[in-house]
Amino acid sequence: MKDFWKNQLEKNKKLVFLAPMDWYWDSAYRQAMKRVSPHIFCVSEFYSADWLIHSKFLADSVLPHNEIEDPLIIQIFWKDPEVFAKAAKIISESKYNIAWIDINMWCPAKKVVRSWHGSCLLINEQTAFEIVKHMHEATHLPISVKTRLSFDWNQNLIKFVQWLENAWASLITIHGRTAKQAYTWRADFTNIYDLKNHVSIPVICNWDIENYTDWMKKIQNLDGIMLWRASFWNPWCFIWIDQINDNKFIEKTWAIKENFIDWIYHPTLNEILKAMEFHAEKLNETKWEKKWSLEIRKHLVQYLKNFPWVKKYRKRLVTTDSIENTTLIINEIKQEFSEDLNKRPSLNEIEKKEENL
Repeated sequence: MKDFWKNQLEKNKKLVFLAPMDWYWDSAYRQAMKRVSPHIFCVSEFYSADWLIHSKFLADSVLPHNEIEDPLIIQIFWKDPEVFAKAAKIISESKYNIAWIDINMWCPAKKVVRSWHGSCLLINEQTAFEIVKHMHEATHLPISVKTRLSFDWNQNLIKFVQWLENAWASLITIHGRTAKQAYTWRADFTNIYDLKNHVSIPVICNWDIENYTDWMKKIQNLDGIMLWRASFWNPWCFIWIDQINDNKFIEKTWAIKENFIDWIYHPTLNEILKAMEFHAEKLNETKWEKKWSLEIRKHLVQYLKNFPWVKKYRKRLVTTDSIENTTLIINEIKQEFSEDLNKRPSLNEIEKKEENL
């Protein structure tokens, strides 16, 4: 397993990750992304290491997953190295089939920082190193870290990551802002490019990357990217020329070569509706009905972002309360716009007629 990322880099040249996002990127979301983009690596929502070791119910709820999500990376947070090590042992149990464990040293949320978790580990360096060391000793699974440029610009990123590498971190992902900047300002990758010249492990950049054209400009000497917002409603954002020209990839995906235009994938209305159905079905398999309806509503309208008549269906989609009702709405769209199913909304190929508004 120690050569996992080396082997992946030889195979894929660059690595593409779905970033962790609490309350959004659950198993159904990951399956929806990988059904369209099977080459990506998925990182789970972040879980408390303390909760995992004290709640068998939680572990048995969040660690089992569908094989389409493999190889799945589990991200955990906490502040105590021994708690991290105990959680690592649980995650490593063969019944869960987890490929990798990622440590959250990036979250800037005030409640997280006040508890000395997340990005606060950037100013508690010795604890950060001990966490990686203890986890490496506790599990056969590789350990990676997601962090930021620094906490408040008073920390040395290169030295910090070199120490993490010495403690047996096998991959590092850097969010291109400080913890103090949180999600404001544009991400700056300058220091991340420099970091790559000083460590031997793979370095991944994160944030403010929209599509293939954008990330090819930004990736430069780095080993891969991690996407978050760009994937919301758009599982096609991960597709790039190496994938679309790979026949093995085409066999696994719903993507169509002809829809990759000017370095961006433009799905047809039919592809979009198919992705919506798949996402709703997978969420229905994993959540009870009330929870399902609250979860799926925030996704459905987003999928139709470029559809000219999205307003006509918005109210029904954001109030849907069952898989049957959602399927009914999707089928209505298919029927009403049967002549437009092979057209691409993002290219404005579906004509907007006033009488249909």
